[in-house]
Amino acid sequence: MDPTLWNSILSRIGRDDAEDIDAILAPHDPYRAEPGRDLFPLPEAVLMPGSEMKRADAVAVGLRAGATASDAVDRAARVAAFAAERDVEIIVLTDADRSGFERFGFRVERIAGDTVEARDACEDQIRRFWNLDLVL
Repeated sequence: MDPTLWNSILSRIGRDDAEDIDAILAPHDPYRAEPGRDLFPLPEAVLMPGSEMKRADAVAVGLRAGATASDAVDRAARVAAFAAERDVEIIVLTDADRSGFERFGFRVERIAGDTVEARDACEDQIRRFWNLDLVL
């Protein structure tokens, strides 16, 4: 990501948050599903090609995040500043419906699965898709 994008993310970080109305709208949403029920197809038995979604010279860092924490604003500011300073791509990995990083514009990938093995396979697929060099 270029510095302009990280500056944009930094400018959006604030304590105010939108109210979650999913529970109110759920009865009217025909596509609503329970969390963690997503299915991912098995990849082909070949090496996955490099993703064009990040710069070839960029280092991609994955950040594990749980459910929305009270310190999400502080963490988002620190992560965005780190990414801008070190010129890295940040991909947030979470198994929760909402990690708190979405509202600031971070790329958030949801790890789905009912078992530990399924979640590990999902995370591995996401790591290969984004070419993550490091997961914190």
